[in-house]
Amino acid sequence: MKLSGRFIILLCGAAIVTIILFIQSSFSFKIVFCNVGQGAATLFQMGSYQALIDTGPDQRVLACIGRHIPFFDHTIETVIISHDQKDHAGGLASIYGKYIVNHVYGPLPRPKIVKENQYIPIIDPVVLSVGTSTIAIKKASQSSASLNDSANVVTLSTPHQTIFLTSDINGIELKSLLPKATTIFEVPHHGSKYGLYPDSLDLAEPALAVISVGIKNGYGHPSKQALDILKAKKIRTWRTDEQGELVIDLK
Repeated sequence: MKLSGRFIILLCGAAIVTIILFIQSSFSFKIVFCNVGQGAATLFQMGSYQALIDTGPDQRVLACIGRHIPFFDHTIETVIISHDQKDHAGGLASIYGKYIVNHVYGPLPRPKIVKENQYIPIIDPVVLSVGTSTIAIKKASQSSASLNDSANVVTLSTPHQTIFLTSDINGIELKSLLPKATTIFEVPHHGSKYGLYPDSLDLAEPALAVISVGIKNGYGHPSKQALDILKAKKIRTWRTDEQGELVIDLK
């Protein structure tokens, strides 16, 4: 079959674009706080490695991560589920519908969609090494029967940042768990009045607080109490309901 000159030019152009995107993605080192409405989903990307912490409530997570994972990359190496509630785990089926997932870390019982050999239940703390960074996963409480208070929290440690992802824990748990070196933290429970207390941040001085929250949600999140605490401590605050997706370059 004889190929036309135009087709060959288009084919070469597509190949060049793909090579450029591949090179760009190999240098990518960032964290993305997705805007998934009333829920949470955070993408950590280092070169061709991706870790997705929580999946939001539904398929909206795909639009967010699709802007950052190259079109030719069909694998997400790590998915971490903080706890089994729809606003944090409801998008897992959508992820499986589009990507190959190597490993999922989360609470018991194992989600039915995840194969047994892919699933690592978080019972004891787990630390993953990714290049110059680490991802530490642990249950906030081993004794609480509450899904929120026993949720998995995640500490991302990079050469220049310590990022603490809190899921839906309460302000008392936050004070005992927040790493002293934290520079960026996710405000617990979407800014609930129970997620942040005046002394919750006494042991750390983060520069940035991120609130993953939906527009005009029915819970009154974020609460005035949480916002007042952040303001009093002069912590710069980013809200996904007002400012949308947040991308932070970690280089």
